[in-house]
Amino acid sequence: MKAMLVAVSASPQALGLSKRETEVLSWVVQGKRDSEIGVILEISSRTVEKHVGRILHKLGAENRTTAAGIAFTWQS
Repeated sequence: MKAMLVAVSASPQALGLSKRETEVLSWVVQGKRDSEIGVILEISSRTVEKHVGRILHKLGAENRTTAAGIAFTWQS
C-alpha cells in the first residue's frame, strides 16, 4: 500500500485534493469499491461516493480508471 500512497501523494494538493480525497484516491488506485473504502476509512459508502465525485471533477477524469491512471503517473 505504501507505494500507492506515495504515488497519490506526490502532487494532489496542486490539483486541490483534500487529505481525505487523497486517501480515497489511494484506495481507488488499488481497485477498492466505495463500500470497501467506507469500511476501511470508517465512513459511509455514500460519503466515499461524494469524495470520488469531487476527485473526478478536480482531476477532469471521466471515471475511476482514468483518475487512478492520473494518480499513478504522479509517481514518475
